[in-house]
Amino acid sequence: MIPAPDALDLTAVIDIYQTQRAMMPQAVPGAGRQRRALIDILDEFDGLILDGYGVINVGDNLVAGIEDLLQLAADRNKPVVVLTNGGSFESSLAAEKYAKWRLPIMPDAVVSSRDALHAALCGNAAGAPLDPSNVIGCLGGVVTALPGDHILAYGKTSDFWHKADAFALLGVIDWTDQDQAGFEAALNARPRPVFVANPDVAAPQTGHFSPEPGYWMARAMQAGKMPVHWYGKPYRPAFDLALDRLNKLAGRHLDRRRVAMVGDSLHTDILGGGAAGLQSVLMTGAGLFRDGGAERFIAATGIQPDWIVPGHS
Repeated sequence: MIPAPDALDLTAVIDIYQTQRAMMPQAVPGAGRQRRALIDILDEFDGLILDGYGVINVGDNLVAGIEDLLQLAADRNKPVVVLTNGGSFESSLAAEKYAKWRLPIMPDAVVSSRDALHAALCGNAAGAPLDPSNVIGCLGGVVTALPGDHILAYGKTSDFWHKADAFALLGVIDWTDQDQAGFEAALNARPRPVFVANPDVAAPQTGHFSPEPGYWMARAMQAGKMPVHWYGKPYRPAFDLALDRLNKLAGRHLDRRRVAMVGDSLHTDILGGGAAGLQSVLMTGAGLFRDGGAERFIAATGIQPDWIVPGHS
């Protein structure tokens, strides 16, 4: 049973991820080496791919030590790219947020799962999954819809559910059970492809976990059958985009095994990073495992990172 949105805890979040393991890449077990801080192992890597939420910030608060890490990486000529599963808005908004916080993260160093989905749906990636004439309904209560003449924005037209040939689930800010009921009814009436920009099940907030698109998609899949395509971590398209951007910043082709994927989630950052051929670093101090449980869930899921660190410094 999937709990109500306001009843999510860490165990429930992990359980939902586990129900989706058949769709995820195969886990590549890491060495599980524990160190005091990410800064202590920085020379193990030639470049860093950082998750956003839980690694750079939690809400409007920066994770302790992130400024020191970014400065040291710059001093040692190690390029840094941010790879976020945020799909509600364009990557430029995340870049603006980092600039407001005076972090040395350039706009072209931010890549999102939305970018990977947009490239696929607009035919900019190999093997575009839809005919260009298909109408795509962009789902989300508060999102920026994808650009294009064949795009429908949720809530802007009365026949939204009927006209869409496929759906792009971008974000779930202010998404309600009533919205979800309409989504599930439309899919049960006529199953159509769903393209998910953000596979995250939940995000840690102060005192609770907020449900993310992966949570609502799990509920939809439990209610009926439909083709589902995922474009964020742990799936390969997002990692390929991030690594391509990292190589451009480095001015050379980096060895994947000398690149670190740093994140707070076993099922997105660690599993996906390892499957993409990167080293994986699990940060436990600020994100999903900030209240403990990392070792227990590593053992239970079989998703073992290469490195485990509490924080940046």
